[in-house]
Amino acid sequence: MNATLLIATNTLRQTIRQRLYLNIGVFGVGMILLSMVVGQITFGYPDRVVRSLGLSGCTLAVDLLALLTAVSLIYEEIDKKTLFVVLTRPVDRWQYVAGRYLGLLLAVALALVGFAVVFLITLRLAGGTLTSSDLVALLAILPEAAILGGFGLVLSAFSTPTLSTGIGLGFWMAAATTDDLVGLTANADLPLKLVAKAAYYVLPSFARLDFRDAAVYQASVAPAEVGYSLAYGMLYAVGLVALASVILTRREMV
Repeated sequence: MNATLLIATNTLRQTIRQRLYLNIGVFGVGMILLSMVVGQITFGYPDRVVRSLGLSGCTLAVDLLALLTAVSLIYEEIDKKTLFVVLTRPVDRWQYVAGRYLGLLLAVALALVGFAVVFLITLRLAGGTLTSSDLVALLAILPEAAILGGFGLVLSAFSTPTLSTGIGLGFWMAAATTDDLVGLTANADLPLKLVAKAAYYVLPSFARLDFRDAAVYQASVAPAEVGYSLAYGMLYAVGLVALASVILTRREMV
């Protein structure tokens, strides 16, 4: 456990020092501030505009940060041979993977807190007030990013960052549209319906983690639904981290 926490701490420091972290941070803050500008030039309900664009900007920035950082976490260590030095110590490969992922998750959570503060200030300036729906929508961003980070870590265990980024973006798009895919293929041929169903059950459903509409229209969300969605996202992420551990454990490195 001490080794895992030490690796997580080093990963956290490494991640927040990267230029990518700063660039995506600027992008996310810019998206949130843009929502206030757009809200001021629209007729009525500027707080709704801020909630819609602001929450979407938070989600996009945090998801990008998780995926683009994760795809290089393990590969770069292998490429630079620094992983070999780590593994010469009493550290199992699964501990290394868990530590890298935990550090990534801490960095992502830190960025989310920063975006949330900027969003809440912007919402207040637009005349809106903080509600439980806003907090739920912000909180649900983390498990979605955790899934993308876990998938990126799986890819990083055996593939290059460039290829992993392309595959990861495709996975992201597919996970965001699995529910729509089933609906669109409802009247299609049986083979296509089976493919859509298989994708629905194998891929994560980001629609279950999307509470932005509830925040925009200030609709109430049942606590049980929130708990189920958060547990679903984190369990899927844990499964991906376990898969990354198995891949790295079985990989021969010379």
